[in-house]
Amino acid sequence: MTVPTLLSVAELKKQLGGPVILDGSWHMPAEKRDPIQEFKNEHLPGARYFDIESIKDKTSKFPHMMPTATQFAQQVGELGITNNDHIVVYDTAGFFSAPRVYWMFKAFGHEKVSVLDGGLKAWKAAGYPVESGDAKVQAKEYKVPKLDADVIRYHDQILQLVRDKDSKTTIIDARGADRFSGQAPEPRAGLSSGHMPGAKNVSFKQLFDDKTGELHDNGQLASVFQKAGVDVSKLKDEPVVLSCGSGVTASVLYFALERLGLKKLAVYDGSWTEYASLNEGPIVKD
Repeated sequence: MTVPTLLSVAELKKQLGGPVILDGSWHMPAEKRDPIQEFKNEHLPGARYFDIESIKDKTSKFPHMMPTATQFAQQVGELGITNNDHIVVYDTAGFFSAPRVYWMFKAFGHEKVSVLDGGLKAWKAAGYPVESGDAKVQAKEYKVPKLDADVIRYHDQILQLVRDKDSKTTIIDARGADRFSGQAPEPRAGLSSGHMPGAKNVSFKQLFDDKTGELHDNGQLASVFQKAGVDVSKLKDEPVVLSCGSGVTASVLYFALERLGLKKLAVYDGSWTEYASLNEGPIVKD
């Protein structure tokens, strides 16, 4: 059975009790918000909290890098999830960190996963009920999956792309234009702003309605990319790598481009934090 990648709040309301609902909320450190406490304050009925600050490679110095398949299976199983469950992910912002959780499950071969359009914001706007308190979860077995290497890129691969000036691969950066151009500092102290040579810039914030948190329709999405010099009609079967600050909002681009029919999408897991910190590749400021 296939499931839609994007689910409206009305569609989910009809299915309550079926899919496993995950709150994948995360916030930039400067916001000083506690998503775990916010989950306890209010969440969708039956939801569990997926913590990208915990379900990550804990040996890495970079934020929320992809965990091993064994670790992923262990922690996802502790959330009461099996490999065959239909998972619906949302976040409190509408369309921010939920696509990162979506991409993680996709990367580990989980077929039935959807993002809730507009997240908690749209759910509450529709007048639907929320719950409070800790999630009630009984651990289940999640069989160790295999990571799909085609949908993730690592630092050495990015360096190779940049050094070879690979014209066949399009790199798109989801950060804001001021950080991309080098005009504004990065939120992480000591990190240079700017971008990789040849990269295009499509801020993730352009892909959804700021008031409702809902993703734009496909026509609007294609137009946003077109204005940034990315003709999606010519990239259906061409490699595209998505980057951002730390791999979260790059997944928003991944989700949008997947809906537009692109087949060879990958997220640079370490993204700009890794690239600029290691400082082994050229940085462009314009």
